[in-house]
Parts: sequence; C-alpha cells; structure tokens
Amino acid sequence: YKIERHDNHLLPSLDGGEQRGVLVAEISLPGRAPTLRVAATHFDYRGKEDERLASVAWLTEKLVKEQTVATILGGDLNATRETETLKKLGAHWKIAGETETPTIPTDKPERQIDFVLCRPDDAWEVVEVKVLEEPIASDHLPILAVLKLRTTSEK
Repeated sequence: YKIERHDNHLLPSLDGGEQRGVLVAEISLPGRAPTLRVAATHFDYRGKEDERLASVAWLTEKLVKEQTVATILGGDLNATRETETLKKLGAHWKIAGETETPTIPTDKPERQIDFVLCRPDDAWEVVEVKVLEEPIASDHLPILAVLKLRTTSEK
C-alpha cells in the first residue's frame, strides 16, 4: 500500500544517553480513512526507567491524541511487562499477546523486551503472536504478530 507520509521523530534524551527516535509512517488502505499509522522504535537500555517513561509520555502525546487512527507500534522497548514503562503503554495500547514470549538472549530466551502494540483497542484483533527462531540476524529474537484491523461493523 502507498506510504502517504513518513517522519523520524527524536525521543527525549536524558542524562547524556544515546539519542533515540521513532519512525512513523502513514499508509493508505483501500476504502479506509483515516490512514493506518505504523511506528517503530528502540527505547533506552539503561537501568533507570526515566528516559523510557519520557519516551512513553512523548508517544502518548503525539500518537494517542488522535483517538480514531489505527496505529501499530513495534520495537525493542528495553522493558518487561512488569515495568512502569509497559504499564503506562498498556493504559493506551493493546499489547499483542497476553503471555510472555521471551526474545533475549537468542541462545536461551528468558525475557521479553520486544513488543508489538496496537490502538485503539477495539480496532484490532490479535490473531497470533509468536517468537521466530532466528538467532543470527540480531541479538534479539524477532516477534511475529498477526493483527486484523476490524471494519467499523465488526467493532
């Protein structure tokens, strides 16, 4: 489908950490308005959650305010489900997959820090989520999320 627009936004950078960002693309879908929005990011890895929480606040302000835009967010969030980062994201986003699907380390995965999320909640059906056995391409295993965008009559 046609990419109508794409932007790379800088996320908040605290305490001299590596600059992080989020790439956002708006994609036209036949017979559907507004467009589908897809975003990819990689949050800060350091122990304190401050920068990750600032990134969540930025995403909430910029991507959540348009309540009707179907949006998918994916990436290395460097946070687990029990962290404040995921809890705050979970307040506005549906986390694809209800159970832990460990992605790191690749040789013997023990924790999940990579996620696919979508919003608004009622616009999406999570069909399947699984971790793929691909230990060569990255230091994380990839997640495959199959999502169905519901029609207005299915909501």
